[in-house]
Amino acid sequence: MSDRENGQPENPTWSELKLPDLLYDDTVRQLHAAIENKWDSLQRSACQTAAGRALWKHVVHDPLAELLAGETYLRNVYEKIKKDRLNNAREVSGVILAVRTLWFDSKLEAALNSFPVGEAQVVLLGAGMDARSYRLSCLKES
Repeated sequence: MSDRENGQPENPTWSELKLPDLLYDDTVRQLHAAIENKWDSLQRSACQTAAGRALWKHVVHDPLAELLAGETYLRNVYEKIKKDRLNNAREVSGVILAVRTLWFDSKLEAALNSFPVGEAQVVLLGAGMDARSYRLSCLKES
């Protein structure tokens, strides 16, 4: 499968990582310090997903992905991508994650666009959630 078919840039080397200036803001640094100290590994996986989305921005448009990912996760996923590219890996890190979340994005967007403006509510139930969660009082009148 060619780079183009894989959703990768045709250039055989991955471009250098350029971190946005916003990641060096004190408030953002404090946020990511709190994430590292207070979130468990499952919660922190959201940062890894965001890093995948941010680094595959030629496939996924997510303007907040870099901010949620933070410097640590952006660097980690970037290094994995770079290593995969240098080793001509069959699958490059993050691409499946980015495409999968893109698929969910498109389904959510279609659901929201199927309602008149301002009248849509989307409730997501993820794996491991209590199947009775749809009975939450805040959802009864929805």
